[in-house]
Amino acid sequence: MKVIIAGGGTGGHLFPGIAVAKEILRRSPGSPILFVGAEQGIEARLIPKEGFQLRTLPLGGIKGLGPVRQIGNLMGMVTGVLKAGNILHEFKPDAVIGVGGYASFPMLSAAVIGGYPRVIMEQNAIPGLANRVLGRWVDFAAVTDARTERYFKNRAVVTGNPVRPEFKSIPAKTHTPPFTILIFGGSQGAQSINRAVIAALQNLSAFKSELRFIHQTGERQMDEVRRAYTEAGFDADVRTFFNNFHEQYAAADLIISRSGATTVAEIKAAGRAAILVPFPFAADDHQMKNALAMAEEKAAVVISNSDLNGRKLADTVVDFVRHPERLKEMETNARRIAILDAEARIVDLVEKAIERHV
Repeated sequence: MKVIIAGGGTGGHLFPGIAVAKEILRRSPGSPILFVGAEQGIEARLIPKEGFQLRTLPLGGIKGLGPVRQIGNLMGMVTGVLKAGNILHEFKPDAVIGVGGYASFPMLSAAVIGGYPRVIMEQNAIPGLANRVLGRWVDFAAVTDARTERYFKNRAVVTGNPVRPEFKSIPAKTHTPPFTILIFGGSQGAQSINRAVIAALQNLSAFKSELRFIHQTGERQMDEVRRAYTEAGFDADVRTFFNNFHEQYAAADLIISRSGATTVAEIKAAGRAAILVPFPFAADDHQMKNALAMAEEKAAVVISNSDLNGRKLADTVVDFVRHPERLKEMETNARRIAILDAEARIVDLVEKAIERHV
């Protein structure tokens, strides 16, 4: 199977695409797979490390920009479709998979024009603009949430959100001091979570011997966060980004994070307890929906971004330290609701799409 996987920009789009690529290689070793992403996206850093080919398009966003930049980026999108057509002509894939993100739209548009088999992946309950526009011209839309089916009608198939295989083999954790708290806000970090953690340290001073931290901060606040842990006297591994993130999940007794669809899927697959702080400006408030769905299954605790502060975060962490049986309960519930074969279901759809065009 010769496939182009298009999109990225954030880990939430890119990592499911990597999981699908690995499933293709599991079924058919040596299959040529080409990722197509944006020049400024996270894919430029991660895809070569995963051992896949990467081509990039000079693309930018549309939302939240001034009119001059919007027009410039729209023109860039048109140019991107033409360049995507050239990539299709050169690579000649059996199918194109769109994972969301800037590069997904021009690549899928070119695939529609060229008549190539095409599948899109939609992680959120309410699809992004690009997938809503392209959805009527794809063979299948692989969706995470049954509520999303109405946007794609008979092309929608509920598959779950793919998770890299390393997350599925993480063993259960025995919860004894020191408890490891893994903190992250996505590939770029989250300033409000970083600040709340810094503020929480003074309220956790009595638990220094019982806690250690692993903290992915993003670029902007790494020095500030690292200094805060040092001054407070806590054992902490603080970095801008962790490459082998499944290893950090394996070490964690408790996760503090945003609640993007891919993060939630990884937490479920890994079977870890979590304090979720939804990003308040996510489109259609989908992160809050993701978090509340976890809370309803007693698989996570939710703190809204507006309620997040050092005292509340510290109190929630201490409650888990004092009642480690709650960690076990959440881990069990998280694993119970995990869909562990999402990438296999999606590759099945890709195969069906190819058959339709033969």
